[in-house]
Amino acid sequence: MEVLNILLLSFVPMLIYAAVLWWLDRFEKEPLYLLALAFLWGAVPSVLLSVIFEVIFDVPITMLSGSTLAYELLGGSVVAPLIEEGIKALALVILFLFFRREIDSPLDGLVYGGMAGFGFAAVENAFYLFGAYGEGGMADVTSLALLRAGLFGLNHAMYTGFTGLGIALALEMRSPWLKGLLPLVGFGLAMAAHAYHNTFATFTGYMESPAPLVLAAVGDWIAIVFLFGVIIASRFLEQRHIRRFMERYADSLQFREEEIAVLTSPWQRWRIQAQALLTGNLQHWRQVVHYFNTITEAAFAFHRVQGGDAKADSRLQQLEQEIVALRMAA
Repeated sequence: MEVLNILLLSFVPMLIYAAVLWWLDRFEKEPLYLLALAFLWGAVPSVLLSVIFEVIFDVPITMLSGSTLAYELLGGSVVAPLIEEGIKALALVILFLFFRREIDSPLDGLVYGGMAGFGFAAVENAFYLFGAYGEGGMADVTSLALLRAGLFGLNHAMYTGFTGLGIALALEMRSPWLKGLLPLVGFGLAMAAHAYHNTFATFTGYMESPAPLVLAAVGDWIAIVFLFGVIIASRFLEQRHIRRFMERYADSLQFREEEIAVLTSPWQRWRIQAQALLTGNLQHWRQVVHYFNTITEAAFAFHRVQGGDAKADSRLQQLEQEIVALRMAA
């Protein structure tokens, strides 16, 4: 029973956080299978590879460090952020290489990065909670779970979110040097945020004062609030992309002002989709959802074309044809 409780305390909060992050992506939901793959990459390959490489690097860390504190700082504040964030970032690189079309805005980068981070955190939490159970039973497990899944529950998603944000922003840029620089900046911020937390977490074990823990929490939540602000700003940018596209093609695709108002409002979209679902006609509901998503994808393709992405032009033409076909089938 204790094993089940520990697994629930490890995984359920991360799955809830992942569901909230998915919900925040209001205009164009990412494919669930890609989100699941990002989560699983963080949960399985990232954890396994991180353990392997951290064991390998343990030898030189032991040789370089002259004290227990130096050993823990080198491992926790230098090696762990580099290895763990590097391996989690591979999921985002794979997405960029093979599913480039799915990354349409800065929010998409945050979502995929967050999913990989939540997967990693779920398994890492299980390791720590099982360790706490061996030392002090379920009482220690509960108190540690409140810290790891509560106060610091968003940390790994925040770290990898910076990497995803850097990649997504690079796709928005015309300048070649910015396209190369922004992913590195995002990855650097991920490692810096991870190192910041681990440094103060290490000092917590050497001081009776709660000051290191407080400083860790304050720094973590400043970064989390910043990324939440990016999420809000991204939603406004996506809303503007949709409006510009629909106004530009209002005549050729017969977009009415009422329709533009619906497509640029997350709540109006949800209301229309909910009404379609409540009719009990699942085919009609799927058509409405598909129609809304196709217009949104066309808006992002139009934005990329305006930004000089020649490859997006054929995609935009294809989506225009799909919109016409969906209108005729309605």
